[in-house]
Amino acid sequence: MKISVIMPAYNAQDYLQEAIDSVLEQSYEDFEFIILNDCSTDDTEKIILSYDDPRIVYVKNEENLGVARTLNRGLD
Repeated sequence: MKISVIMPAYNAQDYLQEAIDSVLEQSYEDFEFIILNDCSTDDTEKIILSYDDPRIVYVKNEENLGVARTLNRGLD
């Protein structure tokens, strides 16, 4: 059974690579990793796009929605 891992990110460049690597290095591999960029103004998008992993689904908000609304968007 494939599961979804949802992670919102807003101006998260300082910790994002470590967080993404941690999820991707788990022993369980049958998942989709939805990363939601909440309209960041730093290098968050650049870091996310540097990964070439088919499990990653990248979603970018057109405006900053905040954590709750961004997570709800990920659930949709």
